[in-house]
Amino acid sequence: TTSDRSTSNDRSTTEPEQWSQEFSLASDFDGDWNFLLGGFYLDYESEAHFYVYSAALQLWGDTLGGPPQDQLLFDNDTANYKLTTGAIFGELYYDLTDSLEMTLGLRYTDEEKEGTQRTIYLDFASDPNAEGGGYDNFKDDWQETTGKFNINYQMTEDVMWFGTLSRSYKSGGFNPISSDNDLLNPDLGGDPSLTSFDPEYINSIELGLKSRLFDNTLQANITGFYYDYEGLQVAKIVNQTALNENIDAEVMGLEGEFVWAPNENWRLSANLAWLDTELKDYATFDPADPNQRATTEGITSGGNFNTYTGPECPAGCAGIPVSVDGNSLPNAPEYSINLQAGYSWSMDNGMRIDTMLMYYWQDEFYSRIFNTANDTMESWDVWNANAMLTSANDDWYAEVYVRNIKDDDNRTGQYLQDAAVGLYTSYQLLEPRTYGVTLGYRF
Repeated sequence: TTSDRSTSNDRSTTEPEQWSQEFSLASDFDGDWNFLLGGFYLDYESEAHFYVYSAALQLWGDTLGGPPQDQLLFDNDTANYKLTTGAIFGELYYDLTDSLEMTLGLRYTDEEKEGTQRTIYLDFASDPNAEGGGYDNFKDDWQETTGKFNINYQMTEDVMWFGTLSRSYKSGGFNPISSDNDLLNPDLGGDPSLTSFDPEYINSIELGLKSRLFDNTLQANITGFYYDYEGLQVAKIVNQTALNENIDAEVMGLEGEFVWAPNENWRLSANLAWLDTELKDYATFDPADPNQRATTEGITSGGNFNTYTGPECPAGCAGIPVSVDGNSLPNAPEYSINLQAGYSWSMDNGMRIDTMLMYYWQDEFYSRIFNTANDTMESWDVWNANAMLTSANDDWYAEVYVRNIKDDDNRTGQYLQDAAVGLYTSYQLLEPRTYGVTLGYRF
């Protein structure tokens, strides 16, 4: 495309195909013991591209004077990706007493990932004209046993206490990084192991209460939890790749869910949450501040990437590692509140009207693990409302709604872009005030 101004756009494509099957066998004995046994299998294949077309890339390629036409763009190309995973699992249930139940669950997972990938980017990454098309092959497999132990205590007919210990698992993977990327060059402070990232694990404890009180008009559920992450997978964008790293972390919090229906017309609910998150001892460089001085001292721009050359890194590197120990996890507000008030009534002709007013608020949080001032996302709130008319025999309905009543342009998320486009920050804003009508018919 030819344009008379600077333009940039991106495009994502994927061609996935998958086949999966799960079998389970559950008992329903009259005695104290029961069980569940099952098996799962998944075969997944895909080919994916993430393209960036940019006038700046075209200009840079023309200035270099060397790369072929098909390298005047960015293409993160993952070809022939395959995931094969299978699992066997089971749960054993035992009624210790009439009010005390125990559950023991185990799962064994076998997973394999393989494929080929390349990153075409001017003459800094994979060369599509090289032998084999510039692709790198990758393959890895994981076998893990996870499980849980749960106890439910029915204190009264309306109050139940529970406690759960569990260990969960998420497989590792491969960073979309060119084998020629300086991040892998140990002579430039790189780490060859960054081609892949490890699995993450969660050892968790949950304690809670579920209850229905005051003649079944009030539902009150309270849960406290603690998560110990081993190798939490955290990503950042640097030198034209999404780089996943494994960082230990701790998460704890409280959640409360309350629903009160004082009569057949009113329904009031409140969801309250408190969250405390903390990253453990780990150091990594900040692409937004490679020299940790918030200046350009010692930083050389290669046009599309930055290199720091200073006393800490005389041969040049992507940046000085900075400790994130004690920092908060990204996108984890300390407090959040969700309130709803609904009123419903039936008309003489049998039709029903349901109205709802909703309010949501969340505390400030950080968008990156570095927790800098520029990473701070301010607290925000939003009001929504809707009203629905339903026919007497429930076969059609009409709804009017309005979202973001105050028409606020709150910032709900952000992420730091790569040096190739100037390290700018992309903002996600709350959608503007939106109102409309929905009509539906049930056949």
